[in-house]
Parts: sequence; structure tokens; C-alpha cells
Amino acid sequence: MDISARTMYGLRALVTLAGARSKDPMSIQSIAEEESLPSKFLEGIMADLKRGGFVLSRRGANGGYLLARPASEITVLAVIRHLDGPVAPLAYEDRTTDERPTNRQAAFQPVWMEIRDATIRILETYSIQSIADSVPEICGEDFRPIYQI
Repeated sequence: MDISARTMYGLRALVTLAGARSKDPMSIQSIAEEESLPSKFLEGIMADLKRGGFVLSRRGANGGYLLARPASEITVLAVIRHLDGPVAPLAYEDRTTDERPTNRQAAFQPVWMEIRDATIRILETYSIQSIADSVPEICGEDFRPIYQI
């Protein structure tokens, strides 16, 4: 499974909205500055999140974006599926040929399906709120992100 930068930025923007001290709308510029994201790229992502029912927008001088529903009801899985599409292990989704798989290739399908199912179970247990709540705990000096196993 490969999560796009677009989806990571969208998840980070949602966590920023969930963790905002004020429940007033946040401008794209404010979100972009807080997360060090390119505001032009974020504009398109926020519009897509709005179409997906994750955020609401308000116009005007005090306008911006708000979560459309409680952060505890927005799962990481739902956001990934909306922005990136179906969740599948790379080895399974990267098949670019329409040829019938060999018996040995087909023998791996239960492995890929089990990986997919476990990934889905994990991603649906995390909400935007649970991520927002963990931000202060994990971002100390010793924090080192792990991007690959």
C-alpha cells in the first residue's frame, strides 16, 4: 500500500482542524503554515475533502474550513479511501497485466488478501481525533518517523 502525499497532506489538515484550540473556521493559509504545506496544493485537497463530506467551508473575512462531523467519527481509512481509492497491498495492486496469473502467482492471493484485511482493520481503528489527541505525546525530541518497514 502506498499512501500519496496528497492523502498525507489531507490527513494532516484534518488533524490540524481537530486539534485547533478555537472551533472557528481555519483558513487554508493557517493550515498550510501550521503544517508547512504548500497552500496551492492544499486548496485542491480541501475542496476534495469538502466533496467527500469531511469538511465544511465558510466564506468571508472569518471564513475557512471546519470539520463536517466530529473528528472521532472520521477514520483514517475513510480519508485514505476517499483520496487514494481502494486499500490493497502493493504486490497485489501493482499487477498491470490482464494476463491470467500463473498458479504460483494465484497461490499468493490469500496472503495479499490477509494483508489487505489486516490493514483495513488497523486503519479503521484510528480516528482523526485519536491521532490529534496523540500529537503532543509522540512529537518529542526523540521522535523518529518510520516510513518503511
